[in-house]
Amino acid sequence: MVKYLSKVRQLASKFKSFEVVRIPRTENTKADVLSKLAVSGYTTLRSICMEFLQKSSIESEAAEVMQVEHESCWMDEIIEYLRSGKLPETKKEARKVIQRAARFSLSDESLYKRSYTLPYLKCLRPGDAAYTLQETHEGI
Repeated sequence: MVKYLSKVRQLASKFKSFEVVRIPRTENTKADVLSKLAVSGYTTLRSICMEFLQKSSIESEAAEVMQVEHESCWMDEIIEYLRSGKLPETKKEARKVIQRAARFSLSDESLYKRSYTLPYLKCLRPGDAAYTLQETHEGI
């Protein structure tokens, strides 16, 4: 536990602030089942999926993703138009944004592409899309 505490302190120094919140067992059933598994000594339970790691999570280096700033992309003009009605200065660009924005919807600061027959599709920035593809191919 000392190694985990030092890792938390190391990571905490990179943030302005952070908060540790205790979650009651009734609201976190997976952790409750894992704690019972550790105490009982059973090696398998049907209700949870288990993975046996070769190294502890402290020893293995995970990819850190802390993207705070983002590069501009095609979504920015559409989001700005849907949020505040602001259009580009040139008439041609303004018309293009209005036409494209008709197929999109803004919900909770996320841009979604609308379709008649398909569900809404969430639009991702290039960095987020690459990270999502990486997680998908790793099986997360």
